[in-house]
Amino acid sequence: MDISFNFEECFFNYRVAAIIWNGNKILIEKKKDVNYLSLMGGRVHLNETSIEAIKREIKEETNYDTEYIRSVGLIENFYISKYTSRLCHEILIIHELKFKDKEAYKKEEIINNEENDNAKFVWIDIEELKKLDLKPEEFIKNIDNKEFYHIINK
Repeated sequence: MDISFNFEECFFNYRVAAIIWNGNKILIEKKKDVNYLSLMGGRVHLNETSIEAIKREIKEETNYDTEYIRSVGLIENFYISKYTSRLCHEILIIHELKFKDKEAYKKEEIINNEENDNAKFVWIDIEELKKLDLKPEEFIKNIDNKEFYHIINK
């Protein structure tokens, strides 16, 4: 069961995201139905750690197993949903991981198994990524930060 709560006036969501490096490139999700890019990830389940959750999400989406490297940051997001016009309160934890199977790094793109051809993951050079619309924006602003960071985006 996902850790998300739907209230009349607000929606709460607990999410995780991953950074997987390939040289100077990061694996980024591109969806056909939105105009921005995003980090790979998803919702945390009840009784699951954020590290277990991101490893599970990547396995479900790519069929690849991963290994935890480090925790990168925590972002508290407060925004109005474009779908429901309600306030959303989101906790996002970002972890750095690596693929156990080196063949994953040779692929130009990896189809997201959960999105039915609506999304794929592609390697994008970090300098190019800084010029693109990536969500969350706070991640790219802190890409060079080697320390764990905590951002409140309200």
